[in-house]
Amino acid sequence: MFDITEWRWNENLWIEVANNSAGDPAGFGLVLGLSNGEHKDAAESWELKSGRPVLTGREEWTIPRGHPTRELALVSHGDRTTRVLRRLEQCFGFEPHARPAWPDKQALICQMLPLRGLVVPDKGHFTMRTKVVIEEQNGWPYAEFFLNINSVRRQLWVSEKSGEYRTAILTRFSHFGEAA
Repeated sequence: MFDITEWRWNENLWIEVANNSAGDPAGFGLVLGLSNGEHKDAAESWELKSGRPVLTGREEWTIPRGHPTRELALVSHGDRTTRVLRRLEQCFGFEPHARPAWPDKQALICQMLPLRGLVVPDKGHFTMRTKVVIEEQNGWPYAEFFLNINSVRRQLWVSEKSGEYRTAILTRFSHFGEAA
């Protein structure tokens, strides 16, 4: 769990989080894309026919102004983000490595998929359970995890979706910016 230390809601939602549970501040930032009222999203339906996936339908909608799009950037705070990485290694049962997290202000672009929640832009309320998807890219592994954001309690929770993504998460957070 992290405390939300900064919250800016304009064309994007900027969130800074920190945690001092181990005595040293740990944290990172998030930049979440928000719709201008014209942003489109869609869901597709697929079926397996003759052993091949076939598109059977597509529903498209306009995301209301101030509501989240799928665009998310996880932003490093250098040493504070390295401490998050060390705590994840510990939680996942891995030996701590000397490799730091990404450099300060470096960002990992990924997708945030809203699962459920309530967004009220006019009041600045954002309470949502989401799944973060880090796509496989340039030989770096695919990963998923859950992110819960509550602007009313000013807290953010990170939880794993599956143990199978542990190595991929640690790899992506410690090797960001390097060539594969």
